[in-house]
Amino acid sequence: MRTLLIKEGAIETPDERIRAAIVAQDYHRALDVLVRVFQHEIVGYCVNMLGDAQQGAEVAQNVFLGAYTALARFRGDASIRTWLFAIARKQCLKAMKQAARRQVMPPSGADAESSPEALLLDLEEEALWERRQAQLSRFLQRLKKREKDILLMYYYKGQTYADIAAKLWVSETTARRRVQRALQQLEEMIDLERF
Repeated sequence: MRTLLIKEGAIETPDERIRAAIVAQDYHRALDVLVRVFQHEIVGYCVNMLGDAQQGAEVAQNVFLGAYTALARFRGDASIRTWLFAIARKQCLKAMKQAARRQVMPPSGADAESSPEALLLDLEEEALWERRQAQLSRFLQRLKKREKDILLMYYYKGQTYADIAAKLWVSETTARRRVQRALQQLEEMIDLERF
């Protein structure tokens, strides 16, 4: 969705307005335009990624806060939209990791009240998690360098297809295919070991 703004007789895109505000070091104005133009898209993206409306709205606020603090470092390599959605993706992944940790770890003060069986289950879950991480690491090491690197870029570093495409000098479609192909090879490797 491209929005055009009219300023002193000239038509200006939000990208142009935000970039002009960044150049002028007017980060408040840049943030204002970011929020007005992208708020609904970012909230929708976060809600869809996290599956929870309230948590999605909270993470969306963190996205704009993160964008505001990063405006001075914006290099302009990608469009504002791509840059902002990369921040949103990283914030959503961070929120998912925190939620997963909260599920594994008992709330503070629960240790004294937990039964020995519950503590044993927690320890078993933690040991299973560590075994799975070690297994995944072993499988990644067995992949070719190209496939391993692209999976690490996408899943570990949280880079977008656009970021990967720029780094590898390929199209976004090619980057997406390479990530999917590498993931498929990893899944096939895991399936072979199960049998």
